[in-house]
This record gives sequence, C-alpha cells and structure tokens, in this order.
Amino acid sequence: GIVSIMTLTALAYERYIRVVHAKVIDFSWSWRAITYIWLYSLAWTGAPLLGWNRYTLEIHGLGCSVDWKSKDPNDTSFVLLFFLGCLVAPVGIMAYCYGHILHAVRMVIQVIKLLKYEKKVAKMCFLMISTFLICWMPYAVVSLLITYGYSNLITPTVAVIPSFFAKSSTAYNPVIYIFMSRKVGTLM
Repeated sequence: GIVSIMTLTALAYERYIRVVHAKVIDFSWSWRAITYIWLYSLAWTGAPLLGWNRYTLEIHGLGCSVDWKSKDPNDTSFVLLFFLGCLVAPVGIMAYCYGHILHAVRMVIQVIKLLKYEKKVAKMCFLMISTFLICWMPYAVVSLLITYGYSNLITPTVAVIPSFFAKSSTAYNPVIYIFMSRKVGTLM
C-alpha cells in the first residue's frame, strides 16, 4: 500500500513538473524515485519489526497489520506518524500537484478561448476595414481624376454613385458588428 500511494505521489509530481513547469523528468530521476519509494516503504514497514509498534492479527483474522489498538505512547506515536507520512502527506502532495495541473489546464483553455475570440474579432475588424476601403476607393479614384485634370471623364451621374456609396459606409459597420458579434458571443 505504501509503495502504491508513494508511486501515485511521484506520478502526480512528475505530471506537475511536466504540465505546470514544462520540464521533462529524465530516466535517472525515475530510477531514483523508484528507489526512494521502496526505501521509504521499507522504512515504514520495517519499523514495527524493530520495535516501533508491532504486527498483529487483524480483527477478521485473515491478515496482519500494525497494532492499531495499542495505547502505548510508542505505538500511538508510530500510528500518528504513519498516518501523516503514508496518507496525509502523499494525498496533500497529490492534491497540490493535480490542483495546479487543473489550474494550468483551465488557463490554457481560457487562452485558447481568448485566441478564438480574438481571431473572430480580428476577422470582424478586417471585414470592417475592407468594407470601408471598398466603399471609399471609387470616391477616392474619382476625386483624384478630378484633381489631376480628368474631370471631363466624370459626369455628374458617374460622380454621384461613388459619393453615395462612400457616405453609406458608416451604415455597414453596425450591420457587420451585429452579424459578427453573434458569432463571437457564442465562443465566450
């Protein structure tokens, strides 16, 4: 049981380092972790054999475990530290690691959502700018032709169309915004 929970703790730490700190744990770290896990387990399981608490038959009689019932201060100190070192600390480390991993994943998801939103906003702005240019370019061309002496090519009828088209450009931005913002709003 101690090897299992400490292995899960080491895996949580490895995931934490990889996801939160973007570092890769190497092969030698893995072997050291396995060695420390087994030494840690042997220390806790060997302590009762050396006199700090003892192994007794469990109440159901099918297996043995440490003496949970003993009121001896030596035995109760072992049970307390065993509980802290082999359950509370590993679970606390796993909770810390996976809590930070979940936070990092949430942040990445938020960044992805933000990037999708910004992409849609950029498309909307590009469409607004393009529409503005499409509306104003004919008017600009007509104005330049008149400025540089080609007014004979421009009749009043020809001049009025680019003028109205240019001045109508302010009506397109709200329409584009309403149409595009509905799409943008669905991403949030």
